[in-house]
Amino acid sequence: MSFIAHGLQCTNDECALVDNHVFYRKSEGPPACPDCDSPRKIYWGHGRFPGVSGDGIGSFVPVDMGVLGKCETREEYNRAVGVIKKRFPGHSVVVEGDSPAKREALADEHRQRSHDRLRGHGLTKKMHEEVKEMRKAEKSAAKREALRHNKNPTKVKTSTKSFAATAGVSS
Repeated sequence: MSFIAHGLQCTNDECALVDNHVFYRKSEGPPACPDCDSPRKIYWGHGRFPGVSGDGIGSFVPVDMGVLGKCETREEYNRAVGVIKKRFPGHSVVVEGDSPAKREALADEHRQRSHDRLRGHGLTKKMHEEVKEMRKAEKSAAKREALRHNKNPTKVKTSTKSFAATAGVSS
């Protein structure tokens, strides 16, 4: 009385029904097609290992669910969707897909906003990098000075001037 699970395909060319996961008794063989009663054969074309549910190791893309946190697994995601459906009955959860083109477009928009912000303050990319280096050196010197005087280096206050003021640009 052992059971087995397989993907099954109907042998009738007109029907060609494919079930990715059929659970049946091994001693009785694959059950007949529910649509046309033709015999069925084992089918591996679906690309999944029969009898295993889930996405497989590492195939679930993490999703940030806002206040519910980041869902790393399908189970966490289903739990979060269940919480949302319980709190907001009658509503549905719509997940937008992510593609490389969409990510690249978002990155381009971010770079453009950053460039526009710098240009709005009268800075160039080179000036911005120089100011970052100056601030880094200033902070490092302040930490060394704090250690020299036996003070906590993590609580050191450094310049609070804007990038434009530090660079000597008036906006």
